[in-house]
Amino acid sequence: MITILIVDDEKLERRGIRFLLKREEGEFQILEATNGKDAQGVLESNHVDILFSDVKMPYMNGLELTKAVREDHPDMEIVIFSGYNDFSYAREALRYGVVDYVLKPVDPEEFHKTFQRVMENISSKIEKKEQQEKKEEYVVKKAQEYMEKHCSEQLLLSDIA
Repeated sequence: MITILIVDDEKLERRGIRFLLKREEGEFQILEATNGKDAQGVLESNHVDILFSDVKMPYMNGLELTKAVREDHPDMEIVIFSGYNDFSYAREALRYGVVDYVLKPVDPEEFHKTFQRVMENISSKIEKKEQQEKKEEYVVKKAQEYMEKHCSEQLLLSDIA
């Protein structure tokens, strides 16, 4: 199950994002926080796949949160929402690798497209991880087969590799 954290100091905005998420396919665990500091607490005790965050919040804004999240959770998908059409915010958000910078009020169709991109990114990461695990399993299997076949012989690590 995908876990999503919505961070916004305005309850109405959090409800709006929650409503839009219910229109999307899939089952999600949805967590909420009222600011960046609260979000850090949620992130310490929960695995989160997707972060939706407002920019302007008390105590720790969304950009500061994004920077901190990138350090501890580099693979997390992050989307920033903002009522400010200020390019400097968007540029900084993009530097931290956010998927999108969405202006408020959030257009449902734009939200859907952004969410689809996020889910495609997650699927791609899962697929790559599975492929890597299969490669590693193959290498281990071949090494075991070689060792079993040549168990009566003196083996050198270079022979196995």
